[in-house]
Amino acid sequence: MHTDPAAQRTVFTHCLICEQLCGLEVAVADGRISSIRPDKQNPYTWRDFCVKGQQAHEVAASPWRVNAPMKRVGDRFVATSYDEAGDDIADRLQAIIARHGRDAVAGYLGNPMGFSFSGSAWHFGFLGAIGTNQKYGVQSIDSNAKHVACDAMFGLETLALLPDIDATDYALLIGTNPAVSKFNWGGKVPNGWRRLKDRTRDGATIVVLDPRRTETAAGATRHIAPVPETDWAFLLGVVKVMLDEGLERLPPDIGVTGLAGLRGLCATVTLDRLAASCDVPVEDITTVARGFAAAPRAFAFAGTGPALGRHGVLTHWLTLALNVLTDRLDRPGGRFAPNWPYNMALAKGGGEPKRHSRVRGIETVVGQHSLSELADEILTPGDGQVRALILGGGNPVSTGAGGDHLARALGTLDLLVSVDLFQRESHREAHWLIPAVHFLEREEVHVGLHTYNDQPFIQSTRQVLPPPEGVRPEWTFYRDLAAAMGLELFGGQARAPDDLAAAMLAGSGQVTLEQVRAQPHGLVFGERTMGHFRSFMQDRGRAIELCPARFAEALEQAVAEGVTAVPTGQYRIISRRRNGMMNASLAETAGSVGHDETAETVELNAHDAAAMGVAVGDRLDLVSATATIRVRAVLTDAIRRGTIVLAQGWGSPLFDPTTSAEVFRRGNARNKLVSDTDIDPLSAAPRLNGTLVTIVRVADAARDSDDAVTPQDATSDRRVSA
Repeated sequence: MHTDPAAQRTVFTHCLICEQLCGLEVAVADGRISSIRPDKQNPYTWRDFCVKGQQAHEVAASPWRVNAPMKRVGDRFVATSYDEAGDDIADRLQAIIARHGRDAVAGYLGNPMGFSFSGSAWHFGFLGAIGTNQKYGVQSIDSNAKHVACDAMFGLETLALLPDIDATDYALLIGTNPAVSKFNWGGKVPNGWRRLKDRTRDGATIVVLDPRRTETAAGATRHIAPVPETDWAFLLGVVKVMLDEGLERLPPDIGVTGLAGLRGLCATVTLDRLAASCDVPVEDITTVARGFAAAPRAFAFAGTGPALGRHGVLTHWLTLALNVLTDRLDRPGGRFAPNWPYNMALAKGGGEPKRHSRVRGIETVVGQHSLSELADEILTPGDGQVRALILGGGNPVSTGAGGDHLARALGTLDLLVSVDLFQRESHREAHWLIPAVHFLEREEVHVGLHTYNDQPFIQSTRQVLPPPEGVRPEWTFYRDLAAAMGLELFGGQARAPDDLAAAMLAGSGQVTLEQVRAQPHGLVFGERTMGHFRSFMQDRGRAIELCPARFAEALEQAVAEGVTAVPTGQYRIISRRRNGMMNASLAETAGSVGHDETAETVELNAHDAAAMGVAVGDRLDLVSATATIRVRAVLTDAIRRGTIVLAQGWGSPLFDPTTSAEVFRRGNARNKLVSDTDIDPLSAAPRLNGTLVTIVRVADAARDSDDAVTPQDATSDRRVSA
């Protein structure tokens, strides 16, 4: 039998599961994807290729996808047409707006659609055309701390300051695990962990501050394990040593205010007090302070770990302050702003004005309210009460704090619309399911994500296979819905994603859409340069605020409180990264996470376990103030005593949209252990790291060979070999 040569082809594209955007070489045979490998001709990103990208086609080929607009009829969903869906949703939205006002309509954007240029742009474009202020997004779960700190210090809420890892002599990493998650939070440094490790051959120092001996900590020069949520105390100690010993050197060409205020804060507390707060020896604090200050080139970098805790903003502020105090911003080996943002959005200034939420009065971050507030906004009567919600690629019941509270709230809505590949837990009460397309099924240029590369590089996503028959791109749903409601998107300036992408690229003055499309492996169109942050601050006449007043007030309170002793039998939760998942994404499909044992397990310090009489594989109940979940015990020496590791993102069921029957579920919903009122007061991010739980051993739980769990290896790395 002869095979049609046209049926055998290779498509070069890039992954859109996380910010790293790894280059992919996708082989297609007889209309199906036969393999996905790293595109080694990609000049920028392919070395971070991982199992998520390798098995991406399993998600696209899932039999449980939503493959047509589906309306609720009783307890089930029935396939219908886009026209019927658009007409019904438009009528309902207009009736809700007429009766309750524009703020009665809300939208939430999740990770999967956030990595779709067209989907995310048209989602927020539609909400903007309505005129609602009720916008929510996944960034409020794990990124708000960084945005709030950058806004207060630099007046740049979306600033990315990437580490110059190739030239550094000293890297201080706080609550980040790039050996698994890469250097890609609000920007990316491809192959960053390996590049940083290479620096140690020339004598560079890597210090990791983390309660767990992560894969990164295991490969670092030094690992320091503070009490969870006390990174701020360690960092304040480092700042104090620098100021007390005269080790600071401020930038000579940028104004800096607030140094006196920071000195004043340091004068009110002793190193012994700070060391006791984080349970780290004073010698560790002084050694890091002196080593960091003395290094010819250095950077401090904080990640999502502290951003998920009660003092996330304090940690990110003090991390940035260390870089300012030692003149490490826009310096070789320090942290620098990538080229593009200053040629585009940041240079133009502006952005959405800050607003305060109706119920709790919390200020928006990057134009969005905190997900932790959404349930209250739905359930609290009055002007502006949310009565309709559009979920764009999101499953907030599974990913945010207070999942049960939000689930109850969603069930009271007059209209709930999901735009997604699947019917997930958050969509149980949906009135409409609108299908989405997988990134392997669309062709576009995600200009937004590429603007934060550490080198000017951009690549087009290529369509590998068409979407299922009849399924349209998400942006067309929003476009047609706006037309049905008589709304104009983007002021009529962008009628398709290419229009918007072309305009954004033209605004950069560096590359055109045609040039990008002509390069299948991506286009490097410039050298990495520094100085953009300094120029921007100088041009605006803006000084760096080293000690924002509300941060100082919160820090004084944290110092006064110290660290509350944990009652006997209680433990603090922290999370961990898994190379097979992107936060909660992919947890509902068996492929890339099929052998990940963290779904049902909790990691305990071996000495804590011995004191409780807990053995490997024992069933345990974890009891918080809001919920109880059952897990199996894993014993390890990789975490400090009093701390447990419980992976986030599991426990959400996947449904067959035609029958509403549950077809897949792994693990427990850890987020239900966290209250949506337990938040960082400065960022409104939920306290997913630091929540207290009581451990109860389930004595009669059977242990058998099929249920066995082996101890975790903290140094393992499931990255696919490239």
